[in-house]
Amino acid sequence: MAEKVFTWPGQRENDPSHRRLAEFLVMDIQHSPEWTKDLLNQIILVQSGRLNQWQRMGNCFCLDLLPEGAKITDLVDENSRSETVTIAEFDQAVVAWLAQLEKG
Repeated sequence: MAEKVFTWPGQRENDPSHRRLAEFLVMDIQHSPEWTKDLLNQIILVQSGRLNQWQRMGNCFCLDLLPEGAKITDLVDENSRSETVTIAEFDQAVVAWLAQLEKG
């Protein structure tokens, strides 16, 4: 049986950057509330200016979190271009991911 695809309010279905964001959450953050909460904390630190940037290397992706956005680079497919979403879009997706995890 196929696993349900992660979606969130405001997600643009045919947007490659939104697809990449969903893939990042599913494959690198996985079903870890701790890692998801850490992402939310890092978003706050970057948005507040307490951190200029933050990077997370995962199994499949590299996340570069900056005040202007979240850049997600595929570490497996070197021919795949990096995708960027705004920090607000990234935050919205991470909040929805945590809510889904907590629902079980």
